Amino acid sequence: MRVNRRQALQVTLLGISSTLALSGLARSESVQIAADTNDPYAAEVDAGLAYFKDLATRQLPLVENLLREIPNGNVDRAKQAYLEARPPYEQIEVLAPSFEQTDSDIDARPYSFDGGEFDPEFKGFHKIEAFLFRDGETQAALPYTEELVESVKTLSADLDRRENFNSRLHFEGLIALATEIASKKISGEEETWSDRSLLIFRENWSGIYSQFEPFSQTLARRDAGAADAVRAAYETAQATIDPYFNRDRLAGEPYSSIDTQTRAAIVRSSYQLRDRLLQAMERLDLA
Repeated sequence: MRVNRRQALQVTLLGISSTLALSGLARSESVQIAADTNDPYAAEVDAGLAYFKDLATRQLPLVENLLREIPNGNVDRAKQAYLEARPPYEQIEVLAPSFEQTDSDIDARPYSFDGGEFDPEFKGFHKIEAFLFRDGETQAALPYTEELVESVKTLSADLDRRENFNSRLHFEGLIALATEIASKKISGEEETWSDRSLLIFRENWSGIYSQFEPFSQTLARRDAGAADAVRAAYETAQATIDPYFNRDRLAGEPYSSIDTQTRAAIVRSSYQLRDRLLQAMERLDLA
């Protein structure tokens, strides 16, 4: 059995149901994935999707480069190609409930499968990560890298399926991912073997804000303070980790070197971003 992103999203949203209630928000019992012909924010959704489509296009040559490096047997070069290939999808995963199988194929971790690491369904970045960063093995990673290239091609097609996206689902994804960073990814499980979870936090927050930004002007007309609060929360979150990218602009410092005070700041700031997004969702009448 595989725990998919939509199931995880439902669990996350149920877990913050008290916050939703306090904010005056109600939600359906299940995540609805369907285009809403009456969606008042269709243009904003389209703008966010256009940005992610561009990212997916840029993702493809990065994983193709990883595929070229793997057969060479140079582990250090393969590791670098892996890290270079990670950022685009860590933004795009904000909307993963709309393409759950592709998300699993690209970015699932072992705990999502009954068989763990040895489950035949476990593939993608984290399968490759273990081979490269833990085992120092390139050839074993080759078939999974070939599959990853095909999965990224599928991702571009998924993002073109407009019927799978709507404004409410966008916000649910933003809120769930901001919560996941603070409640789960903070443990370091995101990049267990590469030790580069800070890279994931940075890109996740960037992906969250990229999808909120098209809504910001409409929100500002209704409640300028609410729009400003989301932006400020996003900037505060990024500021907690910016200093750790001074020596390595791509991947940042090893996560294992980050002290507890900084980790606590990451948690607080991501929850704050979540709360400001909840407020924005309310002001936009997406309850």
